[in-house]
Amino acid sequence: MYYQWTRNPKVLILTPLVFVLLFAVACGSSAEPVIVEKEVIKEVIKEVPVIKEVIREVPVEVIVEKEVIRMVEREVMVIATPVAAITEAADRPEWVDIGEGKHYRGDFPLLASRNPGFWDVHYGGSLNSTLIAGGPRFNQLLEYNPTSPTEIIGDLAKTWEVNSAGDEYIFHLNDANWADFNGTPGKPVTADDVIYSLDRITQPGALRARTGFLKRWYEHGSATAIDDKTVKVPLLFPSAAFIPNLASDYMKMYPRAGTENLGQDDMNCCPGKYYGSGPWIFRDWKKDAEYTWDRNPNYFKSPRPFFDGLQVFIVRQTSRRQAAFVAGQAFGTYQPLTNIPRDWTPVEKETNGRMRALVLPAGATQVLFLNISKPPFDDPKVRRAIFLGIDRPEVAKTAFGEFATPGTFFGVNYVETLNKMDNVPGWRTNKQQDFDEARKLLAEAGYPDGLKVTMNTVSTGTTAQGAEALTPQLRKDVGIDITLDAKGLAEMYQGMRDGTGTMSMVGTGPILRDPGDIINQFFDKDVLRNPHNWSDPRIDLLIAAQDKESDPTKRKALIAEMVDVFREGESHIVPFLWYDWGGMLDYRIRNYYVPPTIQLVHKWDHQWFDPDRKMPKEPGYHP
Repeated sequence: MYYQWTRNPKVLILTPLVFVLLFAVACGSSAEPVIVEKEVIKEVIKEVPVIKEVIREVPVEVIVEKEVIRMVEREVMVIATPVAAITEAADRPEWVDIGEGKHYRGDFPLLASRNPGFWDVHYGGSLNSTLIAGGPRFNQLLEYNPTSPTEIIGDLAKTWEVNSAGDEYIFHLNDANWADFNGTPGKPVTADDVIYSLDRITQPGALRARTGFLKRWYEHGSATAIDDKTVKVPLLFPSAAFIPNLASDYMKMYPRAGTENLGQDDMNCCPGKYYGSGPWIFRDWKKDAEYTWDRNPNYFKSPRPFFDGLQVFIVRQTSRRQAAFVAGQAFGTYQPLTNIPRDWTPVEKETNGRMRALVLPAGATQVLFLNISKPPFDDPKVRRAIFLGIDRPEVAKTAFGEFATPGTFFGVNYVETLNKMDNVPGWRTNKQQDFDEARKLLAEAGYPDGLKVTMNTVSTGTTAQGAEALTPQLRKDVGIDITLDAKGLAEMYQGMRDGTGTMSMVGTGPILRDPGDIINQFFDKDVLRNPHNWSDPRIDLLIAAQDKESDPTKRKALIAEMVDVFREGESHIVPFLWYDWGGMLDYRIRNYYVPPTIQLVHKWDHQWFDPDRKMPKEPGYHP
């Protein structure tokens, strides 16, 4: 099938290196650079004798096949100390003039699969109900280049520099304004707004789902304004991970004057009460129906964006979204990567190539989140029983077929390689051994006849598919009987946050292709995916050590030690599959480039619609 090129291991293994290279470029160079850049890629064609008897309906004939397994090992190098230099913002790209000439008059229709849930991007952790809903009206200091998404460029920051020790950054701001609000002309974005935003993200005790890990590097209250357009940001220690994480789409800059006096509930529920500096201005939201944006006429990256407005229709069911694309009622998925590829490849054929499928391999993971604050999962034996009881290959195949692989903690082939895990508890080839041990643990915990629990989950989409594959398997093999309490995505997250759910299950995508991102999301304190602050002293020490470790081999060893602890199966999370991510765009939408993860490049200020474009002959979407 045409999408298979995206599954090339070389494409995936280069991503972490690119983050290193882009960071090196962002920091400039000197006569005596101290940046260390290295990548070691070993590709070994390893013949593993796998004897398979293939029964044919041919008399007295047994065919023995030998399977050749391609193994790719990678070592990801991390930059040591950044070099003090100034990074200049890029000149105006040529594509801006092309897009300006194709400006779309009126509202451009797109489809989303979820209602907005938490409009505050600092607070919410959901791609579908937070980032793509609330994000496009804000900017970050830095961003991933939308037309080359493995590079970091300035956003609100025009230039930036770092001292020779690598522990202090200075950002010089563009001449940007906050959007006009209630008839009042927008005021300039200042260094004080940046300081306010960094401190809001790292506010002690505040829930920060995908941004709170900034506390790893930045101490609340430590940034200072040199002048209105220059801000100094000290770090707790030098780290090559600071800039890649600061460029995340979730690291939005908010206006102090527009948000400082608003409560958290107002920030989450009511986007009309505050404003941003980004390409879009909030117009309206009709729950379960649509939300709409107006183009910001005073956007500092004028003439972007290239549409008068965006009209985002909320359609939960995949089949209805497919039908809308076939009928020509919308031009694409507003979150471009939004379902597994098998949902979209048939639509390309049905529309004679008008709608084109996008594919991102292993773009998301599905994980059980166990509520460790109350029975039955306050007992580590019960948590381990769940961990051992999942038949990961069976669930992955049942849920998504060829578009999924068994779940690991940090993704396949960093420190967890599936073909080396045949004897690892939870991934054993002999699953009956795992099942027997799980039943024994349940009996020791006081559940000799099995366990009945309710799962807080989502009613539609890929999460529903995963839940529907997982629950009958656990019931059949281990005696864990799960009743699905399915609801909307925002309500599911609220139940996980508030602890009303015994266990929760949802698909989620990493922000960056780096193990640190999983650590940030799942194992930091006061984050949405660790609502009851599970911890282990060994893990805490390893997290701190890998944060500061600049030697890639040593950091990899530290991550491997973490995996050994997680495989004890007593933490609050239980991974069970990774799956590919896909979406749809009309071939006349230009200039969208598939990013390394589903969480990046979501402003819709660089795409345009070209009604005169000749349809590409090759299948799939082409920018």
